This record gives sequence, C-alpha cells and structure tokens, in this order.
Amino acid sequence: MMSKLVLRIDEECGSMSPWGLYKSKEQLRESLHEQSAYGSWDEEEYKKLNAHVDLEQYCDLFQCGYIEFTEEQIEEALINYAEKHKLKDNWGEEIN
Repeated sequence: MMSKLVLRIDEECGSMSPWGLYKSKEQLRESLHEQSAYGSWDEEEYKKLNAHVDLEQYCDLFQCGYIEFTEEQIEEALINYAEKHKLKDNWGEEIN
C-alpha cells in the first residue's frame, strides 16, 4: 500500500492550519467530526447522531479543503525544499 498524506487547508483564513497534516482522508474526517462535537450538550450522543456525515459535508461546515499527496509527490517536494533552502544532512552535506 502506498503512503499518502492529506493536508487540511483553512479556506476562510487562506492559510494552512498548523494542525492540518493527516495520514488519510478518513483521519481528517474523524478530526472534523470531533471538532464538530466539541462543546455540544452531549458529545458522545452528538457523535452517534452525526456518524453519517461525510468528509465533504464537514469541509463545507468548517470552510476548509484538503489536498491528498502521494509518497512520490511528498519526496519530490521535500527534496526541492531542501535544495532551495540549502539544507544539510546529518553529515553536514548540502542536499543537491
């Protein structure tokens, strides 16, 4: 199974949430489900009643979006970032 990461994007603020990195879309849905239940009169009952709500509905509710990345896309982005910012590996060598 190929690794993927999901990045939550807060569309209302136009920026990425610092807590916005998830291992799957299901994990993001669960996080939004928890946020939706927070502070309700009975959080456990709320969660049961709203278990059917899907990720797209939660994204509409919280005005957020997400991007799903493959392992190759993540690797390419990190290598490009390391090269651009002249980051060094654990031996002190620049990545290039």
